Amino acid sequence: MLEAKFNQLYKALNPAQKEAVDTIEGPVMVVAGPGTGKTQVLTLRLANILRLTDTAPENILALTFTESAAAAMRRRLAEIIGSRAYALVINTFHGFCNDIIKKYPEYFPRIIGSRHLTAIDQIHSVELVMAGVKLSLLKPFGDPVLYVPSVVKAIEELKRQGVSVKRFAIIVKDAAAELKLRPDLRHPAGAHRGKVKAVYQKQFKQIEKNRELAKIYEAYEKYLVKQQLYDFSDMIMEVLKVLEAGSELLQLIQEEHQYILVDEHQDTNNAQNRILERLGSFHSQPNLFVVGDEKQAIFRFQGASLENFLYFKKQYPTAKLITLSDNYRSTQTILDSA
Repeated sequence: MLEAKFNQLYKALNPAQKEAVDTIEGPVMVVAGPGTGKTQVLTLRLANILRLTDTAPENILALTFTESAAAAMRRRLAEIIGSRAYALVINTFHGFCNDIIKKYPEYFPRIIGSRHLTAIDQIHSVELVMAGVKLSLLKPFGDPVLYVPSVVKAIEELKRQGVSVKRFAIIVKDAAAELKLRPDLRHPAGAHRGKVKAVYQKQFKQIEKNRELAKIYEAYEKYLVKQQLYDFSDMIMEVLKVLEAGSELLQLIQEEHQYILVDEHQDTNNAQNRILERLGSFHSQPNLFVVGDEKQAIFRFQGASLENFLYFKKQYPTAKLITLSDNYRSTQTILDSA
């Protein structure tokens, strides 16, 4: 009966959708705009892997960005393959990393036993940290908490991009050294001869702000450790750090997840992409399937960007590229207007 359900749904697919469902080996990128049936393709592809291979359901990993999307995918898959759908690992990126931390706590002494910060807790923590750090630009005398929201946002962005405290300090130092070597740094003649041009003065000031941000970032991370706290981005950062260190945990995770599928890949940020790279690094041509639309990155606040979406093409130049262009959601009038 389940096979009949699969065949019924498969026959309704268009040629591009069938190609995406049938290509279960190697890296595959599917470019799919709204209304092109990408969710149906994802669920049928998951079912097809189980039909055509001896892979256990728990060895298949599907990642998306919201709990509701993960639940919808599992529910639709259950209609095709039955109870086995509940054995597949279908999760958000944060949920997946949190599960790794819980399953292998010995690799994460930094987080285990710590308390998760709420958004309000995080703002309060940054306030406390900034109060104890010697600053001039980011702690103006008239309003010492003026830059707190901006600092919180900047630290979140650094973590989403997988930039550690040490790495950020190097980036700031290199930027300052590079700016000082600019051949056109100073005015060659005129009333301001020998003075740094205004455009570069602004850049020097920004570098000084980043130096202070680096000090706050370092103090903030030390504060979290001391107080046994961790913020939302730390789940991703801690897993990334362990996987990139080349520990045996990487091999365990790679062996657990033989097929990896990523929905809404245009919304991935740098840290998430680096986790995918590590998971797929066991083979030169991993069974990594990503689907998304570079025109509709909705999680830009998480550090998602077109460059992160296109990284897949650079990482796997021989990957199969499939474009879903037939729209089944909008009326013909809307499509003609578009």
